[in-house]
Amino acid sequence: MKKPKIEGIIQFEPQEILSPSQRDKSRAFLVNSLRNAVFDWRNKNYPKVTKTTRRLLEFWFKEDHIVQGEKFQFWFAQREAIETLIYIYEVLGKRKFVDLASDFGEGSFKYDPKVDKYPLYAFKMATGSGKTFVMALCIVWSYFNHKKESKNKDDYTSKFLVISPNVIVYERLKRDFAEGKIFKEWSFIPPEWKEDFRLKVILREDPLRAIPNDVLFLTNIQQLEERKNKKKKTEEQLDKIFGIERFSKDKIHREDRIKDVLTNYPNVMILKDEAHHIYNLDKAWKKILINIHTGLINKFGTGINMELDFSATPKDEKGNIFAWTICDFTLKEAIVTGVVKLPLRGKVKKARGYASAVPKEQYSVWLNAGIERWREYEKQLKKLSKNLFYLFNARITKWQTIFTAI
Repeated sequence: MKKPKIEGIIQFEPQEILSPSQRDKSRAFLVNSLRNAVFDWRNKNYPKVTKTTRRLLEFWFKEDHIVQGEKFQFWFAQREAIETLIYIYEVLGKRKFVDLASDFGEGSFKYDPKVDKYPLYAFKMATGSGKTFVMALCIVWSYFNHKKESKNKDDYTSKFLVISPNVIVYERLKRDFAEGKIFKEWSFIPPEWKEDFRLKVILREDPLRAIPNDVLFLTNIQQLEERKNKKKKTEEQLDKIFGIERFSKDKIHREDRIKDVLTNYPNVMILKDEAHHIYNLDKAWKKILINIHTGLINKFGTGINMELDFSATPKDEKGNIFAWTICDFTLKEAIVTGVVKLPLRGKVKKARGYASAVPKEQYSVWLNAGIERWREYEKQLKKLSKNLFYLFNARITKWQTIFTAI
């Protein structure tokens, strides 16, 4: 079979605006109708936005940017994502899923009013299409509207919680967000507003003695989960019966926990990276967030600001795309726009698997071949003084090596 030439595959520039007619139909419940609406709204030059939002949209997408001596432009995938959020939240004022479903939904959907308590939106974006940049765009948009729009400032926030599903993703996000690096190095903030951006980034390992008004917490999901072993539960029950009060380091520094901060600070925007690893209505952490939201309303009159899911595959355990997905930039679109490179297909000749119930033994030939190829890459990358793991997990481009038997 003749391989297609790369010139015939890449059809668009990464920043080129794609019309709905140039897109593959999405299987997401809300996306197809939303694409049309956002496309028309963009062509009309963003009516009904705040003065602050208009300045940001013009700066991001209509002005020239130079980063590290080179011309920089946001990709269409990133632009469409933040535009869709602004259109839904700011222009239409749709804060609940049921309202979005009635206007943009295609087909049937399962509605649970118990979890439709605050704005919840998902972004389906292929790996490598720039989800972290969209997070930063969302943060800057909300931050400056909260600071500059006195009429409806409470619709926005300057408090953010970025959640990762595990330590690996946490370390990647830490490289981007620690000390506000991503906001300093890239063109997110108009030059005349840079002095007004005072967002303090607090990592999961940092102490939380005093919480500033403008803050971004970066943590992983384990810090929000309530996990107690049997021994601890037994000790707590006995302490309660006999009236014993224990003074542990954990208890003394209880104020340092992210969860405790959330229960005392209303109007926080929650952004979840790789959300398909996190989101499940039956898991304890989601119940914690709903309870926190209810408690905040009872205490302050304001709950969680909004919750944003970011994932290349925002699907539930049955393989269904999250119904609250508002944009869908597929792997195919990432390839034809030149954002993601074509997968590299490796072959192992005359490979034979072993009869075993253990996958690592059954497919050891292919796994070993993959490791050897990985070592070859590592040897070459060492010459560049680059971190191999970081390069393989970078969101600029994504290569895949697939080994098959022939």
